[in-house]
Amino acid sequence: MKKQLSITTSILSFALVAFFIVGEYTYEEQTAFANSTIENTPGIQSTENITLDLVAPNTIHAMENTPIQINISDSESGAPISHVDWALVVKDPNGAIIWKTTTAHSHAGKMNFNVAFPMAGVSTVSLTANSIGPKMMGMDVPSKAFSHTMLSGKLSGFETDPANNFGSRTFEFPINVAPQKQIRTITGADGTQINVEFETTNDKIVAGLPTTLLLTTSNAEGENPMINHVDALIKIRKGYYIGAQSAERGSEMMPMNGALHGHLGQVSFTTIFPSAGSYLISAELNSLGVSNVQFGMQKVRFIVQVAENSDSNVIQVNEVTKTNTVDIIGMEAPFYSPSNITVKAGEEITFDNVDANFHTVTSGDPESGPDGKFDSGLLSAGDTYTLTINEPGTYQYYCTIHTSMVGTITVT
Repeated sequence: MKKQLSITTSILSFALVAFFIVGEYTYEEQTAFANSTIENTPGIQSTENITLDLVAPNTIHAMENTPIQINISDSESGAPISHVDWALVVKDPNGAIIWKTTTAHSHAGKMNFNVAFPMAGVSTVSLTANSIGPKMMGMDVPSKAFSHTMLSGKLSGFETDPANNFGSRTFEFPINVAPQKQIRTITGADGTQINVEFETTNDKIVAGLPTTLLLTTSNAEGENPMINHVDALIKIRKGYYIGAQSAERGSEMMPMNGALHGHLGQVSFTTIFPSAGSYLISAELNSLGVSNVQFGMQKVRFIVQVAENSDSNVIQVNEVTKTNTVDIIGMEAPFYSPSNITVKAGEEITFDNVDANFHTVTSGDPESGPDGKFDSGLLSAGDTYTLTINEPGTYQYYCTIHTSMVGTITVT
């Protein structure tokens, strides 16, 4: 995965130094993650004398009810083809069927349907288009029910439009689906419009398996900058069952007792949903005195869909040795794994952010600051950073967001 930005912070006590660290990064750097999702583009496929055009939303998130439109036309004239039967199948990235019908029919060259993709990844829409000719079940079909190339632009033009009995053709289109994501827009105490975005880093939320969730607060007006230094109290429930809940507010002015805190506008947490179904995520958000937007205290709610765990077997995961790779594991020692790595001059080193938080790999040390030899910039969950050092020596590095995170590279 190429380096892309997401803004993930952690449960930290308030530290004013972080306020100044944030200022080192531009708005473009902080919000690049929002544009990093693989987008869908119209898929066009042709075979002999017909062309299919599948149109899906540019960005699709798992569990959203998503409109899909298929246009069928004559390849030579570009005119739509009337009266086409369809067999449609939608499959998830694992090849499981999530929606299917063999009784779909389009009258004027357009076949529309809606479907919710249950998980992130590349799903597929497989379809077979069948023309209608003069015979069906041994009986004559009225001319106006034939498949025609609609040169006239209307169904009533069948008397002059040429018949197009193209037979049966099968096509398959990939659909890129991002993890679950929802956005709520609220009005702050000062009248500012605030976007609160809720998403998961997991491709699919499965009952009984850990899921990392992200909550991002940004200004909906202007250039949409992140709102820094936001406190969040979170509650997860399903019916009367409460799976997790932050501590009660410690103060009417500032809930400091166990609040999640987002220095860069985003908080993250990992939880397990014990059973499938719909869960309610409630969040009470508070801006602080040093926040760049003073929106006061606001409440938002999100509904998360959790799938059944269909795998009853215990899956054994084998450790994979990664050559010249450092895992960024976050604010728990040893912070970087391995925290001391030895490589040969000219060899490539890969830093893999396996944490759910925002980190950097910056040469230098916390006391003296960056020395300019290398800097990954902001790395979000799942991002990687590659580095090649040609001069032998010992190189120290640290995370400019969480300055207790330090590591060393020895180049021989």
